[in-house]
Amino acid sequence: MEAAFGLTREVLFFYSPYPDLQIREFEAAKNAIKMLRRAVTPDVIFIWSPDPRSRQKLDDWSQGGGLLAIPLASIQSNDPVALISLLRDYIYARDLFYESTPVRGDRFFGRRQILQSLRDDVQSQRVAGLFGLRKAGKTSVLSQLSEVISSPARVVILRDLESLPSPPIDPIPSLLKDLVADIKDRFLAQPHLETELQQLANSTDISDFRRAMQSVLRALAAREVSIVLMLDEIEYLTPSDRIDIYEGDMTSVAQFLGALRSLVQENPNFTFLLSGLTSAITEGGRLYGRPNPLFSWSKSHFLTPFDRSEADELATSISSRMGIDVEEGALEALYEATGGHAFLYRSLASAVVQSLPVDVFQRHVTRADVLRTVTQWKRSVSGNIEEMLNHVRRYYPNESVLLEVLTQEPASFTELANEYPAALQHLLSLGLVRADGHDYEATTILSLL
Repeated sequence: MEAAFGLTREVLFFYSPYPDLQIREFEAAKNAIKMLRRAVTPDVIFIWSPDPRSRQKLDDWSQGGGLLAIPLASIQSNDPVALISLLRDYIYARDLFYESTPVRGDRFFGRRQILQSLRDDVQSQRVAGLFGLRKAGKTSVLSQLSEVISSPARVVILRDLESLPSPPIDPIPSLLKDLVADIKDRFLAQPHLETELQQLANSTDISDFRRAMQSVLRALAAREVSIVLMLDEIEYLTPSDRIDIYEGDMTSVAQFLGALRSLVQENPNFTFLLSGLTSAITEGGRLYGRPNPLFSWSKSHFLTPFDRSEADELATSISSRMGIDVEEGALEALYEATGGHAFLYRSLASAVVQSLPVDVFQRHVTRADVLRTVTQWKRSVSGNIEEMLNHVRRYYPNESVLLEVLTQEPASFTELANEYPAALQHLLSLGLVRADGHDYEATTILSLL
């Protein structure tokens, strides 16, 4: 049973004597897992209840919650094979590769080096930016980083900028309002901050916000508490197709970043991170008609595709939790077909899992299983890949021209790329181009398109 269903730890059994199973009991069961002092299976729980509708209820409550509740009362026989059949019906029906939201905790894999680098940046109060292709896993990295560095002495605020109005409409007033609300919510229970939080709530512009934040940070410093601000989807402040981000009329963005920089320089208990598609916000010398306050001051990281060892770890770990054994040839085929891009790798693995039979007691993924799935999968993700490259065209114009040359006139690429070393480095960092001796070639993502 352990081998067939990927069970490597103890599993919690939860007993309810009540004829009407309530959702509060289900929540109590979830809390019981968190409160145990030893490691148990975090995403599977067995629940027995005399409620005749327990299976229907648990199936509904388990939807999208990350916890699979298996209703034991549905077994109508003492035959041990009945339990195995029940496990197969539930565990084999899961597709843990498919993820539509950022992952963290035991659902997060790899990225050890970039996580350690960002953690060092926070520890050293060094402002950093994390950039990469669409669906490369940037938000997941920030979410995981937030989880590992958060503590009572370090408060992390992760703010997604996607909901902001985009230039030429000024996004900064809305962003200030959101940040003020976030900070107030996190420290509302701190009576010693009442005056500072009220001052922050009354701030009406960037200067007021900076002064109010200064007061909040000084009050927190006295109690050895720090704040880490993470701004995700930073490209919504620099949409180059709508406004000239170097000389356009949107000075508030540069002013806001300048205010954050001054807060970092003046307070040892504050720093911030940026994340998004484009590194122009940290690498450009000018930003909306002003000197860029982050130029040559912040550190840029690029989120590359998984390397082979990270991809193998992801595939084998997730597959084992679904009772699936992945053969070496299958791991090789998964990586060859996707180039290790996080979304594409999970997507292909998900398609392969969905093609496997569920009426068996042990499941295996072979190289042939992957190759049988690839052709149809390529068609299904072509729109996603086109969208990824559209964002490259939108935010990296020079790099986009180089990609066109690489795909249409590859013999001319090296000579032209040497004239644009920064653009070439971006393509290498984004995982779209790789070096082949003194020449360069397109990676798997481009070949998929």
